[in-house]
Amino acid sequence: MSDGGTARDSPFPGRRRAVKGSALEAAVLADIALVLLIGVALTPVRARLRQPAVVAEIAAGLLLGPSVLGLLPGNLPGLLFPEEVRSHLSVIAQVGIALFMFAAGWELDFQALRGRGRSVLAVTTASLVVPFALAVALALALLAVRPAHTGSAPSPLLFAPFLGIVLSVSALSVLIRIIGENRLTATPVGTMATACGAITEVVAWCAVVTLVTAAQGLDTGGLVLTLVRIAAYALVMTLAVRPALRALLGRHRPHGSRPWLLILAVSSGVFLSAWCTTWLGIHAVIGAFAFGLAMPRDLAPGLRHAVEDPLRTMGALLVPVFFALTGLTVDVTDLGPHGLLALVAFLAVAWGGKFAGAALTARLLRLPWRDAAMLGALVNTKGLSEIIMLTLGRDAGLIDGHLFTALLLTALTATALVNPVVRHLTGTTARPGPEGVIPAQQHGTPRAVLEASDEHGA
Repeated sequence: MSDGGTARDSPFPGRRRAVKGSALEAAVLADIALVLLIGVALTPVRARLRQPAVVAEIAAGLLLGPSVLGLLPGNLPGLLFPEEVRSHLSVIAQVGIALFMFAAGWELDFQALRGRGRSVLAVTTASLVVPFALAVALALALLAVRPAHTGSAPSPLLFAPFLGIVLSVSALSVLIRIIGENRLTATPVGTMATACGAITEVVAWCAVVTLVTAAQGLDTGGLVLTLVRIAAYALVMTLAVRPALRALLGRHRPHGSRPWLLILAVSSGVFLSAWCTTWLGIHAVIGAFAFGLAMPRDLAPGLRHAVEDPLRTMGALLVPVFFALTGLTVDVTDLGPHGLLALVAFLAVAWGGKFAGAALTARLLRLPWRDAAMLGALVNTKGLSEIIMLTLGRDAGLIDGHLFTALLLTALTATALVNPVVRHLTGTTARPGPEGVIPAQQHGTPRAVLEASDEHGA
């Protein structure tokens, strides 16, 4: 994750204000308060527009950066977020992202595939392959026309699959919120969309790790060695850490109070796993996400809530800091005509490709047109995962700052379109509906979806 303070030099090099000691700590705390207050101020607007929280968080980051606040006289972004403060905020943002990604990994419950695996895999494959193929074609055109915008990676050809991944990924955590808000949790469309989002996110993260590792300029032997280490780490997580977590959590008997020792143990595991992946040469968020995947899913609901809720809340509290730092490195005014054209092309590929792939495949599976269109809209949900992937790609030299801005706005626009489309399609019937058109879809709902619905319900 790039440090928000290193991406832009101070506009007043001769008057750079040093912030030290207690003044530095106070400035960090004040900036956190500012970021959270901006989010609070945007909440009524977000609620009126019926948008998920991530849309407001990204918008708040853009507001605090040169795209909006920087247009006012006095270089307010630089004054409010000095270089020294940004480095400390970056560490805080890392903590929030690690906890958020841990919760996202724990949300993935592949029980959604039971009894409906072929249908889900067919829809997921189509919703990935169609936008990926279109994005690769678009990337090759960009390589031919404007190669300077494809980053500084050793091989520019890594740019094509990277663009395909970030334009075809879905964000499970935001998707679950939208499904819950529209009362689609117990419907075939809701369970299929959740399962598709889960598979897509896992596949996308594996692919991004491989591309970022390759972009580090390793030779074939070094790349193979890194991938072997990653495979060994995955085996340890599966064969050792997962059983240990099951034994640790399975022995606990709730007594009505919050199990603080378990919370501390799990938190330590999240950060240790993040440290391990950093030592392996991949980003810390991968380790946090993998630790979430290793968590047992069959805990008593009360115990799971008791352990997960504090960590999820802490992550949700600190993640806006990451968006604020991201906004400080993004200047929408620098896009220009070519950037706007790229934004339109990216949105057409991402939204059009995923919608067509998922909706047409669902229709072939004899889902009604309305439900098929709803599924095609839901899988277009983006979120924090894509922003982190974009940041990793920018840091690895796979994309430059202009494309990062265009792709960030693509994620924001694509997510903002989902809820209005779904609400239009559901109308007044957005409630748990009759059981499904697709065989074997009536055998239950993933626990992650039910819990998210309880937390973020209609």
